[in-house]
This record gives sequence, structure tokens and C-alpha cells, in this order.
Amino acid sequence: MENGKTVYRIGPGGWEHEVFDSCFYPSEGASSAEKLNFFARHFQTAEVRATFWDDSLSAADAREWIGAVHDAPGFQFHVKLHSTFTHGKSLRPELTRSVRQTLQELARHNRLGSLLVQFPYSFTNTGANRHHIVRIAEVFAGFPLHVEFRHQSWNQDGLVSFLREHSLGVVGADMPRVKQYMPFITAVCGETAYLRLHGRNEKGWLLNGYDARYDYQYNTREVREITRRLRGLEGRCRSVTVICNNNTGGKSLPIAFQLLSALRDGKPVAVPPRTLRAFPFLGPIAAPEAGDVPLLGPDYRRAI
Repeated sequence: MENGKTVYRIGPGGWEHEVFDSCFYPSEGASSAEKLNFFARHFQTAEVRATFWDDSLSAADAREWIGAVHDAPGFQFHVKLHSTFTHGKSLRPELTRSVRQTLQELARHNRLGSLLVQFPYSFTNTGANRHHIVRIAEVFAGFPLHVEFRHQSWNQDGLVSFLREHSLGVVGADMPRVKQYMPFITAVCGETAYLRLHGRNEKGWLLNGYDARYDYQYNTREVREITRRLRGLEGRCRSVTVICNNNTGGKSLPIAFQLLSALRDGKPVAVPPRTLRAFPFLGPIAAPEAGDVPLLGPDYRRAI
């Protein structure tokens, strides 16, 4: 969606969550590509989460993703870099080549948003870790990269300058203000701002339980706050990507639809019937629909 000169792309963090079968997709048992085709009818971007743990994904998989969104102009993928690079701090040549080939395939079809480089809380601001970031920037030179830090030690005045020096973007991550987690910043490095909304479940983040961590429903006041942050980016960059990553219980869906509506000055948006039934408070912003939209459009099989 566009707002002035800035393009806003909003979507939940990934399309393959099992919980979406009961609160988003019109039927169960669909393939990943079929789900992605339906997903792209409602949202403008998605993170490819599987690339974080699956080192077998390749350019062939990218071609399947591209085929699935053939009728969604402007849809972009943000590929999450494998944990070997970020959590293991290792640069495996074979995996590096595979990731580059995947990125090249997406870029060739104008479907690449960026490569997401998400470091863990334990990755603190040290000389060795800064050097590792530079190495990642070098091996993936030529592709847009956005870096997400979790530890407060990176919240320094020189962070943006350091990233710009190496042609890297910064991710603004919304998390609870507990321990020494990074605050929610909306700095811009380059032409794209990248925000990830993880929710504000303090107990979940303190216990470090995955499902509990991302189990959070943003309230109306918080939606207004985030909307103000997004509007504040208008004119500062060409595009803004917002990934709603509070996926437990499918709660990334309502915040994504709420932000889509808010950035359209409250105009209704197309909310699937299953989502509306699961989150009835979306009623005031939901455009009327006759019923469940079929998973597959008439040209889907031909495109694949």
C-alpha cells in the first residue's frame, strides 16, 4: 500500500503457521504454495522463516514462492538468514552459495525485499561480533541486508553509522523492556525501514519460552502508538516493511489488519471470515465478504 511517497508493506511473520489453518485459511490440508497464494491476496510481504533452520532450501524453492504470488504485484519476500551465520557465527561456503542463489532468484523476479540477519540476545556489542557482521556484509554484498539486534549494548550513537558504512539496514524490533533487550527504534538506514513486532509479553520473554514469548495481543492504544511511528517514517525512506511476529494463537493477524486499516485512515480492509470469527473485534474495520474466498485463484495451477 502507498501513503504519499512511501510504500508500506505489512504482513504476519510467515504464512505456514499451523494455527492459521483455523483462523485465516478457508480450508485445511492445502500445500505451502497454495497457502502463500491466499496469503498474498491479503498482505504485501512475508518473511521466509524456514530458511533460518533448513539449509536444504534453494533457488528451486524460491521459484515456487514466486509462482505462488504471481497475481500479487509488488509482493516481497524477506529471507531469514540461516542460524549457522547468526547464532553459530560460522560462514559455511556451500550454504553461502545456496543462500546467494536463492536471493538471486528472488531478485531476478523483483520479489526480494531483503535478507534478514537476526542475532540472538547473547550476541553483544564486541569487536569480534562487529567483525563478524562485516564478514556477513561482505559475503552477501549486492543484496539488501537488514540486521536485528536483541541486546541493549548495540543501542549506541554510532550504530547507524556503522551499519551504513557497510551498506546494512537496521531492524526496529518491538519487544518488552525487560532484561537488557534493545528498545524499539525506528532508525532508517538506506531506502527501506524494517520493523518487526514481537509483542510485549514480559513474562514470556523472561521465561524464554517460544510460544509464550510471542503470545501477545496489541491493544487499541498500542496500535495507535505503532501507527504514529509508521507515519513518522513517511518521506524518510521509499518503503517501510512491517512484520507482525506475535504469531502464537494467530495474534499476528489482527495487528496486521489493524495497521493496514489505520494507514488507510480507518478504511475497511478485506478480512477473511475465519479471521473475523476468531477475532470479532476486527468487525469495525472488516470489509463485507460474501463468504470464504477459495484458496486457489483460477490461474493458480497454470502459473505453477
